[in-house]
Amino acid sequence: MVCSEREVIMVESKLTKVKVNNEIALCEVYDSITKDRIKKVFFREDISFFIKFKKKFGMAGFAAMNLADSDVQDRHEAATERKEGIYVICVNKSQEQLAKNCIKRVVPDYHDRISFYDEQEKKKDIQSPFWNLIAQIE
Repeated sequence: MVCSEREVIMVESKLTKVKVNNEIALCEVYDSITKDRIKKVFFREDISFFIKFKKKFGMAGFAAMNLADSDVQDRHEAATERKEGIYVICVNKSQEQLAKNCIKRVVPDYHDRISFYDEQEKKKDIQSPFWNLIAQIE
């Protein structure tokens, strides 16, 4: 086929329709020291990642409420979230398990500083409807 200088042929690549955005949110980190430890181990293990930052969000009206079904651990997590904000660590889906194992290895007492999203989903299923409603507002 012969084309003149003004005629441009657009050819669609086979890869044009391929979705390559396969990053997932792995966990939330509540302090910068833990975030830095995770970054170092991810660099060392060659794990692809990026970090999003959520500003702290104060809920003055609801924070003072003491409900009968509230858990002590949930209140502790809420208190740590208010200090700096939340770092959301995202990794490539193919490296999810490797990243999770690395985090657990370098932060052995991670339960009070890190919350994995798959564990949050399990916890959400057993929460009262009130707390599910509050979670949707955020």
